[in-house]
Amino acid sequence: MRSKFLPHLKDPVSFQGFEMKVFEEDNGQIISGILFNSESWYPIINGIPRLIINELKTNLLQSHYNFFEKYKNQLDERSKKEWENEIKKINNLDNFLEHQKKTAESFSYEWNNIYKESNFEKENYLHFIGPFIKESDIKNKVILDIGCGSGRFTKHALSCGAALAFGADLGESVEFAYKLTRDMENACIVQADIYNMPFLNQFDLAYSIGVLHHLPKPQDGFSRLPKVLKNGGTMAIWVYNRRNNKRALYFYEPIRNILKKFPKPLLYKFSYLPGIIAHLLNYLTHFFNFLGFNNLAKKIPFSYYANFPFNMKLNDSFDIIATPKSNYYFVEEIEKWFQDANLKDIKSYEHPEAGITCQGIYEK
Repeated sequence: MRSKFLPHLKDPVSFQGFEMKVFEEDNGQIISGILFNSESWYPIINGIPRLIINELKTNLLQSHYNFFEKYKNQLDERSKKEWENEIKKINNLDNFLEHQKKTAESFSYEWNNIYKESNFEKENYLHFIGPFIKESDIKNKVILDIGCGSGRFTKHALSCGAALAFGADLGESVEFAYKLTRDMENACIVQADIYNMPFLNQFDLAYSIGVLHHLPKPQDGFSRLPKVLKNGGTMAIWVYNRRNNKRALYFYEPIRNILKKFPKPLLYKFSYLPGIIAHLLNYLTHFFNFLGFNNLAKKIPFSYYANFPFNMKLNDSFDIIATPKSNYYFVEEIEKWFQDANLKDIKSYEHPEAGITCQGIYEK
């Protein structure tokens, strides 16, 4: 992270601001350090502020044992003692560290082999947040990408002219997102929990694309998000549509329940099958469009993907079969989420490929 982002970060419990102690800095990027206030503290590891609490913070401190060993002499007594106590709870440190190594290798495989940038990502980004939000609405705005994953939609907020773009995710995907956006002066990646976001009244636009429907308590997670917005800011989400989505409900979901137990490298290989099927059907879509039968072309399954590269079809196939849980909604249910959160000027749109975009305005 860069020091200019510090005023935007808040303690996820008290919403106090932070002071910062830097351990390592590289070309304006704070690689290692801690954020602290009178109530608590949080580490900056690999350029990423890790603003998570309770058992999530415990897991973080234990899993980054090597960071503690490297910088323990620079930690204040409060931070050092808490970190030492969490490490002492590990029963067999050698076995734990070996498990961490294997986990890191699996993570590296997933993100380095599956998630690749393409020239169509910006178009895809505008599709998901549209049709109400246009590229011009993003220019010069302060943006939050909630559940940023690989960071691709954080990146494209900046390509659309955002003044600042924050990406937040709970998982280790933040490592990849940071790598993707590190050289972008106005991007900041934060490790955070959607149920306890470390922001308060900071953003002109916050969006969550393809994330909430994977949560154990999706509406609860959503209800905690509007407070990140400035007065008059816009909240937008994209979730799976239940209406006219029998293929997902009665085909994808049973397959997901069977395959989700398999290791991800194996699931990645399996993903080629639906990816290739979608890609071949896209040739049929192009053929009918060439003949002038445009309405017929739109009825071909997966026609939405016709202009996207094969890698995007492979990525989405992997997401469908590897994600542990998915929920599907009617647009009326999602609009009710926005009403219950006291958002105003609610607009929704049901996409042809069985997704829902909904947005609303936050007023204090």
